[in-house]
Amino acid sequence: MDGGGDGGAAYNPRTVEEVFRDFKGRRNGMIKALTTDVENFYRLCDPEKENLCLYGNPNEQWEVNLPAEEVPPELPEPVLGINFARDGMMEKDWLR
Repeated sequence: MDGGGDGGAAYNPRTVEEVFRDFKGRRNGMIKALTTDVENFYRLCDPEKENLCLYGNPNEQWEVNLPAEEVPPELPEPVLGINFARDGMMEKDWLR
């Protein structure tokens, strides 16, 4: 269910440089899902499936997956259910 790689392994950046690389990789992965891989992303967000989230991984890949059961308090909560409104909207509006 992903956009090209397993970046979901446990990773704990500690230095400023590691945090920046982590952020940059995750951001690039999400941008890739919404631009280059948009057809695959749209297909994976099937409204018939459960509550799905888009995750950017540190290795610049992305995945559509179920939400994490627990999110550390220092991280933002993922947006849940990105797939539910997909078929009720125009694709460009849904992507926005």
